[in-house]
Amino acid sequence: MRIIKRAAILLLAGLLLLPQCLAAGEGRTAEAQDVAGYCRLKVSVNRKQKDLILARSLSKYWDGGADGTLTVTLPGKKLAQGVMLSFYETVPPVIVESMDGAEPERIARYDLPYHNDYIAFSRPAHSFRIRADEGRKLAINRLNVLTEGTLPDWVQRWEPSLEGADIQLIACHPDDEVLWFGGLLPTYASELDKRVQVTFNHTGTRADRRNELLDALWHCGVRHYPNLPDQKWNPDTPEYMVRMIRKTKASVVVTQDVNGEYGNENHKRMVAAVIEAVTHQCADPQAMPASAELYGVWQPKKLYVHLWPENESIFDWSRKLTTMRGKTGYEIAVSAFRRHMSQQNGRHEVLMSGKYDCRRLGLYFTLVGPDDTEHPDVLQHIE
Repeated sequence: MRIIKRAAILLLAGLLLLPQCLAAGEGRTAEAQDVAGYCRLKVSVNRKQKDLILARSLSKYWDGGADGTLTVTLPGKKLAQGVMLSFYETVPPVIVESMDGAEPERIARYDLPYHNDYIAFSRPAHSFRIRADEGRKLAINRLNVLTEGTLPDWVQRWEPSLEGADIQLIACHPDDEVLWFGGLLPTYASELDKRVQVTFNHTGTRADRRNELLDALWHCGVRHYPNLPDQKWNPDTPEYMVRMIRKTKASVVVTQDVNGEYGNENHKRMVAAVIEAVTHQCADPQAMPASAELYGVWQPKKLYVHLWPENESIFDWSRKLTTMRGKTGYEIAVSAFRRHMSQQNGRHEVLMSGKYDCRRLGLYFTLVGPDDTEHPDVLQHIE
């Protein structure tokens, strides 16, 4: 009898709380789900490559050429509100058509240059077709199909590169942005919600490294698309650096070690170009006049260099970040580095001690006075 009485009390309490639970749930939208792995895919060309679309490998892809189409049909009665695509090599204009009616109906057109990005549909679709426009080549190496609901945080929705940033982080290769700077990006771009622009001087010719980089930056909370040169190595590095700094117009520039960390010559040349650009060229209208005419001249107020011993600050990347669900900036940097899948050869790791300590930044140049190194902040004295 005691068991029956207890069950009755619990049932009554549940019924009394039900209206409150329903009221609390009003207005909430379920999170969208990625159902790509459950969809039926049909390609018009290169059928043997179809499975590569879902393989989640950024080094392999389906080549649709100029005329190929990819048709996606969701399971059951599910509807898609959009897709996230990773493009291999070039990004063509893309058209998405609903195949739910008697005739194909356009529900999206994508004209942005971002290699990883989300394409929203004008209306949900159960079956839809993706094709390139203007006779351009379509090559896809990853597809995520999002059902109706609130988009998860991992869905990449890139914003344009900044022109008027708080911080510009200039790195040489993909993965340098986390290896040598640790929690800087998650701390400033995500937790402190600052306008952070990342610029690279060397991205290589492999498309997978670029797409890995986008995954890593998004994971760090960066939302503005990085500056990425197309060439394997820019022979006119000083001009490129002046142009990117003038374009970004950041108050503070942060870059790598003058000795190339482990002696990398590409790193050394890039850092020398950044230092020259900040200290002498960017504010001079006679230096690199083409970019001065295009963007105007600009003078960053501060320049930080990794491992520079003068006016050095040791940053605390071990603080828990509320925007990163309690993970530290260092933990986010470590997991972001893992997203550089092609670089997981054991040669490098994100370190908070020793020779390559990612916490160490020295104030190489300043127009606003020295920092209080006891309370490090790259935006210190910046109004």
